[in-house]
Amino acid sequence: MSSTFGGLNILSRSLYANQASLETVGHNISNAGTDGYSRQRVNLVTASPSGEVYGRNKNYSGSGVTVASITRARDRFTDQQLWKESSSLSYSQTSSAALTKMEGVFTEPSETGIQTVLNRFWTSWQTLSADASDSGARTAVAQQGVALVNAVQHAAEQLRDSAENINTEVVASVDKINQITESINKLNEQIYFTEFSGTNNANDLRDSRDLLVDELSKLVDVSVNEDSTGRYTIQTSGLTLVDAKGYCNKLSTETTAKNTPPDNLSYDVTKVVFVNNGEVVNFADGKGELKGLLDSRDSESKGIKGYMTSLENISQFLLQDFNDVHRKGYGTNNESGRNFFGNGTDGGSPAKDKDYTAGMPPGSSWIDELTVNSAITGSTAGLAIIAAKTTFSLVSAVTPDADNTGSATVTATGTGTYAPTDPMNPAIPIDPATPTTVRVTVNDSGGISYSTSTNGSDWSTSITMTSPITVNIQGMDVTITVNSTADPASATEDTYEFTLSKGNNNASGDNAILLGNCLKTDASSATLGKVSLDSYYSAMISTLGVQSQDAQRLSTNQKTVVDQLSNLRASTAGVNMDEEMTDMIRFQKGYNASARVLTAMDEMLDKLINGTGLVGR
Repeated sequence: MSSTFGGLNILSRSLYANQASLETVGHNISNAGTDGYSRQRVNLVTASPSGEVYGRNKNYSGSGVTVASITRARDRFTDQQLWKESSSLSYSQTSSAALTKMEGVFTEPSETGIQTVLNRFWTSWQTLSADASDSGARTAVAQQGVALVNAVQHAAEQLRDSAENINTEVVASVDKINQITESINKLNEQIYFTEFSGTNNANDLRDSRDLLVDELSKLVDVSVNEDSTGRYTIQTSGLTLVDAKGYCNKLSTETTAKNTPPDNLSYDVTKVVFVNNGEVVNFADGKGELKGLLDSRDSESKGIKGYMTSLENISQFLLQDFNDVHRKGYGTNNESGRNFFGNGTDGGSPAKDKDYTAGMPPGSSWIDELTVNSAITGSTAGLAIIAAKTTFSLVSAVTPDADNTGSATVTATGTGTYAPTDPMNPAIPIDPATPTTVRVTVNDSGGISYSTSTNGSDWSTSITMTSPITVNIQGMDVTITVNSTADPASATEDTYEFTLSKGNNNASGDNAILLGNCLKTDASSATLGKVSLDSYYSAMISTLGVQSQDAQRLSTNQKTVVDQLSNLRASTAGVNMDEEMTDMIRFQKGYNASARVLTAMDEMLDKLINGTGLVGR
């Protein structure tokens, strides 16, 4: 037979069960906005029967309700999927952000981009080719060359700065990973000791641990396994970060200084290593923010390293291929073998411009070497070095008079140093910048003579000559050749003039055209992969644009997947205020009903105790 007071136990259990449920509802409502919190519920079960009651057959009376456990609503499969996809999302977002920054470095298309500067440099050579002796055109070539150098080096410097920023972010990410894994390891132990008896669930501790795994999955690819004791073992790329036995492996960073063989990069490189063995960690491809940072810096196809290599190739082309064409030409000072780009010398005595086709010393940077020859930009006289013509000549082309009636062919060549004097008084030197005009005259009987003038009006006494003849004029040895197939008309003379001067006596711009073609159309350079400089740079920018768009597309698609999984998790683990209010009312009424039954039971017992045995007194 059950106890007389057994009903009190039943109702006390009911009060406790409803109170525990109400407290859990309050806990859920309080943490509705807490990151990582999982909705909890009280699992109620029927208490074991307490004993027999009288009746025709043996019956067992119920003992009420008891709290079996308090658990959290969580779907482990969804968690695993979310951790996997979050890792991919972080990688794509990091890659997209890095590519967007690199697009900002090159700012194409724009008025300040390298493409625009390159076009202006090409235009300046085209202008010079039309008038190779024009000092304004030569100045424009030099200035546009400086602008091109500045644009390339500025882009390279910004890429180096980006690489240094990534190094800093890598260090910060490694520190964060170490902090997270240390915290997870501590939570492993706390959860183990809390649940050791098998009757308690460390719900809030598990939420905290899963939230840390959420953060860790954004940084690196994670594989999470839970053992029978409730501890997590977490691995990344097959290497253990947190072990269920109670220890965690730390990560660290090592920095390789710039210009270190074999890569000889122009910026420092920070790598991630394991503390216990010093080995470099090779993270899974396409997973995690940290891998995204490393690829954004080290990838030869879409990272800073690849685009720095492209700028190195452009600089190498200008120092080797472009200079090679320039060295073969002649400036207005009739010098050849001079570089347009670079200040290097051959180390000889006297020093000559360095021939960059021989290459650069190991560890040297083509970008750092790239500059316009200071001999060109250092003074106005340096503009004469710009090699706009392909042939050596100290005299201009011979120009026949428009009124000539004969058909003579006159040619003139010369060597030596131009040192002009007054033709009327050869003992008096004049300004070296003053040109001298030589006039060759052919008369109607085939007689030939020449005279000189420095002002076009006062001519020296004519000197009779036979063809060919080499004479010294203004310090230069000039050879004049006259081939006549028909003499001038009777009683007339034909005249032919050419000029001697300190400047470009042959104002041809044919080499300027070749240098312009070198920038736009010449596809013979092995350095650029047998395409022109213009095509090479355009392809590089097009590739960058496609990569950036593709990264943004992948990031958008991946975010959709992560959002769907997050919503799926929230539907299971999230706190629904409507449901909680419904449960609150249900458990409140249950508590009130239990209290009312307890009051009725109390009245019964009061009657039994205080009213029994009073009859007849």
